[in-house]
Amino acid sequence: MRLQGLLLRRCSVAVCAVALMFSVAPAPSRGADAKPIVIGTSVSLSGIFADGGKSSLEGYQLWIKLQNAKGGLLGRPVELKYYDDQSEGATGVRLYERLINEDKVDLIIGPYGTGLTAPVANVAEKYKMPMLCPETGDLGIFSRGLKYVFQALGPLPTYLFGAMQIAKDHGYKRLALVAPNIAFGQAMIGLVPPIARGFGQSIVFSDYYPANLSDFSSVVERIRASNPDAVLAMSFPNDSVGLLRGLKAANYAPKLFYEAVGAADVQFANNVGGDAQGVISVTGFNNTFKANGTPAFLAAYRSEYHREPDYHVASNFAAMTVLAAAITKNKSLDQEKLRETLGTIVVPTVTGTYKVDARNGIQMGYTSYIFQWQNGKQVILYPGNVAQGKPKLPFPSWSGR
Repeated sequence: MRLQGLLLRRCSVAVCAVALMFSVAPAPSRGADAKPIVIGTSVSLSGIFADGGKSSLEGYQLWIKLQNAKGGLLGRPVELKYYDDQSEGATGVRLYERLINEDKVDLIIGPYGTGLTAPVANVAEKYKMPMLCPETGDLGIFSRGLKYVFQALGPLPTYLFGAMQIAKDHGYKRLALVAPNIAFGQAMIGLVPPIARGFGQSIVFSDYYPANLSDFSSVVERIRASNPDAVLAMSFPNDSVGLLRGLKAANYAPKLFYEAVGAADVQFANNVGGDAQGVISVTGFNNTFKANGTPAFLAAYRSEYHREPDYHVASNFAAMTVLAAAITKNKSLDQEKLRETLGTIVVPTVTGTYKVDARNGIQMGYTSYIFQWQNGKQVILYPGNVAQGKPKLPFPSWSGR
């Protein structure tokens, strides 16, 4: 990781986008001299998605290290070739074109977030290369008639339904919605009205803020003026921290405060400390599962990185598991065979059971888990069959913590 950081500092990312390749040699008994299988991707190592992007990369790298220790795939080592897309969709498109046309990678796997995955999906379609998308829950990408992209994360409605159900259960009917003005935020806010109507809730405030906003004081004051019961923020790590600090500075505490997906980031609690108490968020990974290799995954990650993995790590690790299962089943890298298999295969992974609708690639097997920060821990509240505790509401006042 130090070497990667050094390279990033010495190179102009936009110009050289150095291929920071990660490769681990396979066990000698499986043919250490075999030509590697190269998987290409872009990773958000800088820009607004950098926190999640770095976790995504760790998921890829950990899977490759473990798989190569077992002999790789098809008797060949596996390598990851990646570039920094700087959290920009246009840059991502150029990099996938480069991976396919210049680097001649064998396979591709999707980038971070909806804003990058949507344009990159067109590249996968153009070159007829199947692409798992482990970092977008957006349904719109998969409703455009594309045949080569497959959702490998719980769909966006599962990010919201549980949190809004909890609000309903507590009689919270007035909702304020805020989000960064990016594809993810727009998609999330667009999903709220029909759910709210079904729950008898009303939207009293809805607005977007710049993705790079640092001062949230005016946003908080406008939310406060609308007098909501619950505030639903469709936020990433940086703005999740900024918005929470804005609430504290204004001494304002709504009855329920939800931040997705930033409050699930591994660094969130480190950045805000005890102020995280009571914040509700969403994750795609339940670290208490005992099936699908989850304990071994956790042990390997803790050994490698000396901390707990977040759902980005798990999601990207799981996507590699699915891709490997499809390759193993076909005993080849044939792109059309892989496309057909990724649409029909059912694979147990650390994030649940991968299963998509073969007609459009929308995820049907994975879900999302609504949790609350309680005493420094993520306590899952929803779905009820896996709940680890009950909601502690209302969101605590700043003076009562």
